[in-house]
Amino acid sequence: MDHSICVWNVWSRDHKKACVFNYHNAGVKDVKWSQQGLFLLSCGYDCSSRLIDIEKGLEAQVFKEDQVVGVVKFHPNNSDLFLSGGSKGLIKLWDIRIGKVVHEYRRGLGPILDVEFTTDAKQFISSCDESKGNISENSIIVWDVLRQVPLSNQLADGLVNSRFYVSQLMLPFMGNSYQPV
Repeated sequence: MDHSICVWNVWSRDHKKACVFNYHNAGVKDVKWSQQGLFLLSCGYDCSSRLIDIEKGLEAQVFKEDQVVGVVKFHPNNSDLFLSGGSKGLIKLWDIRIGKVVHEYRRGLGPILDVEFTTDAKQFISSCDESKGNISENSIIVWDVLRQVPLSNQLADGLVNSRFYVSQLMLPFMGNSYQPV
């Protein structure tokens, strides 16, 4: 794992690197494209998320945290917002326009492995690795974006062992907002 973000030209015969960005000071953990394809959002072991302007090849903004940031996700309906999740179990909703956190989602669990918005973007789903003593369980939580409260918390002991399980397991439920019974 290095500090670089490589963008490849998949349409060329040689599949060569189109560009390389070296803005992180430690290993990069996640990279996401903006919906318009003009920006990259990355995060990593340097406790930051970074917004990169692809056309200019410049780092547009840095969002510092006090945790290793393991996952980032643009809001599907508002490209000025994104979620970050990190090693201390904290999820933050950032507003790119002001460069600050506008909501925090805290549950006192382990490192955040993945986040995914529901289709209507009123909720998001997070997964984390919750370790207590010699027992490690994965937890899936459905959050209300505006109210900052969990709507559901499910443990998936032994069922899932991948950081990508939120998008895979929850896909059938993503069409509508979660409605607790």
